[in-house]
Amino acid sequence: MRILVCGDAMTDLYWRGTVCRISPEAPVPVVAVSSVEKRAGGAANVANNIEAMGVQVERIYGQSPERIQKIRLLGNGQHLARMDFDHPQSAIQANDTYRDALERCEIVVFIDYGKGSLADIQPLIAAARSAGRQVLIDPKGHEYAKYRGATLIKPNREEMRELVGGWGLRTELDFKARQFLHASGIESILLTQDAQGMTLYTTTDTLHLDPEEKHPVDISGAGEAALAAFAAGMARGHHANECARYANKAAALACAVDGTGIVTAKQIFGTG
Repeated sequence: MRILVCGDAMTDLYWRGTVCRISPEAPVPVVAVSSVEKRAGGAANVANNIEAMGVQVERIYGQSPERIQKIRLLGNGQHLARMDFDHPQSAIQANDTYRDALERCEIVVFIDYGKGSLADIQPLIAAARSAGRQVLIDPKGHEYAKYRGATLIKPNREEMRELVGGWGLRTELDFKARQFLHASGIESILLTQDAQGMTLYTTTDTLHLDPEEKHPVDISGAGEAALAAFAAGMARGHHANECARYANKAAALACAVDGTGIVTAKQIFGTG
């Protein structure tokens, strides 16, 4: 299968150097930058991870004169600051370019960071489902009605609170998640919970996965790697429960490296 990735693409920049002194202008460290590294972020990172997992990808990103940039400043190995350039992106349209891509792709992955690329997402979902495509979404915000029709959404814990409200025990969360699915027109939820692992909710079942035994270094990009692995698993014909296990493994591998990174097919599936 081929996967179409749509949404907010970013460039992650890492400025690394040595803290040599405190600035005389303000009580802040002065970093002598010795290297600059550029990596793909957001939807671009998801697409690159899916390809690294052995599945062909097509890409449609929102457009603007400048790409969204996130600059991370590191001194002596410590993350000191992050500077964001959130250039608004034009909304992707359900036009001929999009529909032609649907003809070639069996799965659509939407990455929504609220930067504008998916401001008009409902027609995109409707067109994909009308074409018989599976739709996976990394969501943003609290207006979840716009994701109606999705096969799966992948919120983190904070996004889940916006989705269903607060909860105490896990049994209460499980109940609220299933209530939401019955009412929302969304088929399933993959809840990412950092150190508490992941949970896959469908209208009939709940699968909780403890975190993989890895030593976390940096959580940035972990959710993107997880969704990429879930999508790649679907493209390879695996059941949703097995895809969730691949996602859990990918998140742990992504957390074990500094910054956003690439997880490979050999690491996830044991093959190229």
